[in-house]
Amino acid sequence: MAQILLVSLLSGLATTLGGLLVLRIGKLTRHGLAFFLALAAGIMLAVVCADLIPASYAGGGANAVLYGVTAGWLFMMVMRRCVTAVLRRSPLAKGASFHYLRLGWFIAVVTALHDIPEGLAIGAGDMLHPELGMLLALAIGLHNLPEGMSIAVPLRMAGIPGKKILGIITLAAFFTPLGTLVGILLFEVSPQLISMSMGFAAGAMGYVVARDLWPEAWHSSKLITAGGTILGAALLLIAGHLHLHG
Repeated sequence: MAQILLVSLLSGLATTLGGLLVLRIGKLTRHGLAFFLALAAGIMLAVVCADLIPASYAGGGANAVLYGVTAGWLFMMVMRRCVTAVLRRSPLAKGASFHYLRLGWFIAVVTALHDIPEGLAIGAGDMLHPELGMLLALAIGLHNLPEGMSIAVPLRMAGIPGKKILGIITLAAFFTPLGTLVGILLFEVSPQLISMSMGFAAGAMGYVVARDLWPEAWHSSKLITAGGTILGAALLLIAGHLHLHG
């Protein structure tokens, strides 16, 4: 158990590494922001379509997918309103700064939420076969890099200090090993719950892509949005193929 928890932690901390890379880059243009957001959107969509929904269906059937995705989508609708209400009290809650502040926090929240079922998948995979758990952790770590970037970019543009940005991202990253621990403990008790949680994560990720990532990137550049999304999805699918056949 200790080994897979450590691997899961490293997978989660890839999110922090992605944020650190952004902080090391010079001033970002709107086109640069659009590219990072579109890249994250493509990776999230690939995870939803190629990983979370198939896994949810395999474990719990169509009902697990339907109920899980619907619950995740509705939850994020409510969460977005709550995050907006809380952030309006921030000293930065004005003009473009508030827009980027809300976007960064919202992506951080959805990242933390979907890290839990992804951690569950790592734990369940390890219970089925240790190599499967390692493979899932590696694939999740790969897509955590641009997710960390997608959190850091808007927070940076909102004027949040670098140390606070890294703290926020690292906090979200710890939800991956937490999910792994829960997955190990619950695997033999309720496989259906794991299937539902994967559907929930798919719905949450789909919402943030459709409601925030795509519209923000599309407003800056339609071409960059399309290219970044395709590139992000392709990178994850290629990485998954290489690890499955490596």
